[in-house]
Amino acid sequence: MNINRLESLTYGVEDLEGCKRYYDDWGLTATAEGQHGIDYILPSGQSVRLRSAGDRSLPKPVEGGSTIREITWGVEDATSLDAVGAALSRDRDLSDNGDVLRTLDPWQMGVAFCVARPGTTPVHAAMRGRNQTIEIRERIRPRRIGHVVLNIPPSKMEQTSEFYLDRLQFRLSDRVIQFGEFLRCSGSVDHHNLFLLQKPDGGLNHVAFEVENVDEVVMGGKFMQGRGWEAATTVGRHVMGSNLFWYFKNPAGALTEYFSDMDVIDDDWEPRIWDKNPGFSYWTT
Repeated sequence: MNINRLESLTYGVEDLEGCKRYYDDWGLTATAEGQHGIDYILPSGQSVRLRSAGDRSLPKPVEGGSTIREITWGVEDATSLDAVGAALSRDRDLSDNGDVLRTLDPWQMGVAFCVARPGTTPVHAAMRGRNQTIEIRERIRPRRIGHVVLNIPPSKMEQTSEFYLDRLQFRLSDRVIQFGEFLRCSGSVDHHNLFLLQKPDGGLNHVAFEVENVDEVVMGGKFMQGRGWEAATTVGRHVMGSNLFWYFKNPAGALTEYFSDMDVIDDDWEPRIWDKNPGFSYWTT
């Protein structure tokens, strides 16, 4: 099987209008809005879906309040989708409508799989070359969804990790003993697409959206502050993954992150095992 990326995130929210204002300000483009909720599309073809917390078609939440209810992963082709189905159907209930496979992971988070939709943006932000200058944009528009971070209770950590690494063939980038694991899809060169963070109270931690460079991280964050949204951190650069970041409190659940300049790794990467956490960031402003 070849799982390439996060494809779609579905939230169940208590304040649909407030969450719409947040994601509009965050820079996403709404493509559908109605009684069902609101759908956003990114240039990558990935999507964010906002639904009422009371929508009975959604998987049950893993925590109270507004939060993610289903994480959809994009696979390379129909053959990969069939391989995922074969791997999952051995020991768990699986819903298959022909285009999307749905089940629950060991932590009871709703997970789904479909063939990835084509987009109009490259996987990674391009470096500026000779005789090129910074393009000043009026609004910052995230290019794609890079990763999702989940708080996993210690009792579920080993089982959840094995599900993604062994059953779904994710790859380990970094592991910090008794802290967390940075995983990447088999078809991705990102340092991580999924971070399992060991915490007593399980739930969503954050979702990260890639922008082009540090200028867009700062400009996007300043715009959010100007619109009245509260930052959860200052600007900084992470240790594991090396990406630049700025986090904001999201009424749809937990946090969202603007990021850029994440480590790109290939099959030669040797997973790093840390006895203690090397730190949240190299630097912050």
